[in-house]
Amino acid sequence: MKTLRDERCRAELIGRINKLDLSTKPAWGRMNVEQMLSHLVQADELPFVSSVPDRSSRMSRTVIKPLVLYILPIPKEVKTSAEMDQQQDGRKPLGFEADKAELIDSMEKIGTLSPGHKCLDHPFFGKMSARQWAMMAHKHIDHHLRQFGV
Repeated sequence: MKTLRDERCRAELIGRINKLDLSTKPAWGRMNVEQMLSHLVQADELPFVSSVPDRSSRMSRTVIKPLVLYILPIPKEVKTSAEMDQQQDGRKPLGFEADKAELIDSMEKIGTLSPGHKCLDHPFFGKMSARQWAMMAHKHIDHHLRQFGV
């Protein structure tokens, strides 16, 4: 299972991030490349700073979370909450290069958390360990890099 805890996995994602430029277009979805980077920065803040209310349910915590973490790919057209949607109330881009650097820094932060670090709950999946956050972050970043063809 790929994870940000693995330095090789982080390096591979960073190489792909560095292939992005302002002209990179998405294969699906509404975000442009700057919005996508900002979205990933915001998502990587969730284990530390909550900007999204708890919308978890028994089903999302016990059935959907393990499916998404361990089995299923992230679907192309997942509905994003307004708080995480850069075209609504999500974090606004701070500039292409600044957000690239911020994303890479956040990947390192998540990837090097101690196994016992007490992360905040995920707004849809509930309680997640540092290990699970690193797996989810890798999967989420990979999903959006695929969206942008890198």
